[in-house]
Amino acid sequence: MDISSTPPLPTSKESTGGRVQVIDRSIVLLRTLSGLKHGASALDLARLTGIDRTTIHRLLKTLTHWSLIESQGGTYRIGPECLIYSAAYLNRLNLRKIALPYAIELQRVIGERQAIVSLSVPVGDQVVLIERMWTPTTPLNVIVDLADQFPIDGSPSGRAVLATYEAATAQGILGEERYAKALPALETIREQQDFAFGHGEFKPGLSSVAFPIRVGSGQAIGALVVAGLDMEGETHPASSLASHVRRACEGIAAQLDDL
Repeated sequence: MDISSTPPLPTSKESTGGRVQVIDRSIVLLRTLSGLKHGASALDLARLTGIDRTTIHRLLKTLTHWSLIESQGGTYRIGPECLIYSAAYLNRLNLRKIALPYAIELQRVIGERQAIVSLSVPVGDQVVLIERMWTPTTPLNVIVDLADQFPIDGSPSGRAVLATYEAATAQGILGEERYAKALPALETIREQQDFAFGHGEFKPGLSSVAFPIRVGSGQAIGALVVAGLDMEGETHPASSLASHVRRACEGIAAQLDDL
């Protein structure tokens, strides 16, 4: 995880806007742990979050009580209680249910190609995969090498979503430095009719075609992606695969708009 993507704690001179400091700190702690697959010790968490060790221990004890965090041998990891809130959010969003038939159809379109169809949603400066399916011929190492979350500016799906944001919104999420670095790629996506393409970003030979799911003229609420091996010839807006991905996203958006 890029710890710099975790929202910083306000200093004593900064206004918290009426927020409760202990909750701010708890969320920073949870977000940090969510990106640490193997967990971390209390000392490591204090260093990563900037929260003092005494406070970290109190937070860990409370969050462990509520199963938001679990502990084993002094190592802390994200806990099962978090599933309740993520599942409730996904059910309210309704995106996965509506998108599933379109994702299945895309899987049929890609046929015997070694590829994965995924659906992702933005969460702050990250993009999180909420659905993923693959063909029987897709190698296992391709499947497991793809993580479930990425920096929003560091993946085709995230950039496809980010390119639909107003400049001020995108800069507020990324900060000035990251936004300036991402801007050329975002401008290219807009020139490519909202398509974002990737080549070998996560695995050599793996190419991606991503398109945003955008209801009306607002910012995207998610993206569909097809990522596979030997797909370089499909990574342009006029390709057959790109057309199928765009139609799927437009179909999903139309159904969401009717709700």
